[in-house]
Amino acid sequence: MANHKLSRELAIETMRIYNTYNRNLGMCMRMTKIPRTTMQSRLRTIKVQFPDLYLNDNSDHRIKWTYPQQEQVEFSDGVVLIGSDAHIWPGEWSIMMKAFSQISRQLKPKAIVLNGDIIDGARVSRHGSLLRSYAPKITDEIDAAREWIETLPPTEHCIWTMGNHDQRVDTYLANNAPELDDYAGTIADRFKDWKFCWAVNINNVEIRHRFRSGIHAGWNNALHAGLTIVTGHTHQLQMTAVRNRNGTHWGIECGMLGDPNSRAFEYSEGAPNRANPGFVVLTFVDDQLLPPEFCELINGRPVFRGEFIF
Repeated sequence: MANHKLSRELAIETMRIYNTYNRNLGMCMRMTKIPRTTMQSRLRTIKVQFPDLYLNDNSDHRIKWTYPQQEQVEFSDGVVLIGSDAHIWPGEWSIMMKAFSQISRQLKPKAIVLNGDIIDGARVSRHGSLLRSYAPKITDEIDAAREWIETLPPTEHCIWTMGNHDQRVDTYLANNAPELDDYAGTIADRFKDWKFCWAVNINNVEIRHRFRSGIHAGWNNALHAGLTIVTGHTHQLQMTAVRNRNGTHWGIECGMLGDPNSRAFEYSEGAPNRANPGFVVLTFVDDQLLPPEFCELINGRPVFRGEFIF
C-alpha cells in the first residue's frame, strides 16, 4: 500500500512524540492514545519522505528530560519486588530492608524497583536542622545504600524511580555549584547498574514515587491514572481496588523500607502517623497481574504469605 504524504509539521510532531518515549511504539500508543496502525503508517511515511527526521533521534524536536519520563518493561511471567522510602543512614539497616533482601533472593524476581527516597539527603535538605542533631554526609548515605543494594540478587531489570529525597543530591549541586555539573555528576552516576527514571511501566502497571497524597492517595492514584499504579512517598502500606466495566485495577502504596522511629524522622516529633514498614510483590502469569501481595511488619517481625520471615 502506498504511503500517504505528510506535512513536515506533522512529521516533526510525530517524531517528537516517538523520540520522547524512546522510540517505543507501545509507550507512544499508551501515552498519546494514537492508534498503533496510525503511528506505524506515519513512521513508514516519514522514513521515506523525511529520512533526515527519522534518522536523527537526537534532533532539536526531541524533548530532553534529565531522567526518562517513563521506562517500559514487558514480560509474560515473573515477579516484581517494589520497595520505597528506605531513607538510608549509615549503620541503620532496618528490619524491612533486611526482609526485602531476603525475599528478593528467595523469589528471584524479573525486576526490582527501588521506588524513590532510598537515600535521605538530610544535609542537603532545604529544611533546617535541629540544634545538636546529627545528620550524615551524603557520601556516607550513598556508601550505605550501595552496601545494602549489593545484598540484592542480580536481576534482569534494576529500576530506580526518582524520589523527592533522591532529588536533593542533584538539586543541591544545581543550585549551589552549577559549575561542577560535569565534575560532580548526578545521583544516577553513583549507581551505574540501575536505570533511573521518573516512572516505569511494567506490563501496564505504572510505578512512580509519588502522585496524589493524603489518606486516600491509593484510591485517587488509581482513579486518575486509569490503571494499576504503585507509589511510595506517603509511607502508607495499603491498596484500594477500582472496579468498573473495564475490570479491576489497583491503587497501591508500598509502605516504607525504613524504620519510622529512625533518627531521620525526628522532625515528626514522635507523633502518631500512618507510616507502616513494608513492601510490595507483584506476580504476573500469562501477562495477567495476580492480586498484589504485601510484606508487612507484625509485632516487630516481617510477615510474607502468612509466615514470619525471621
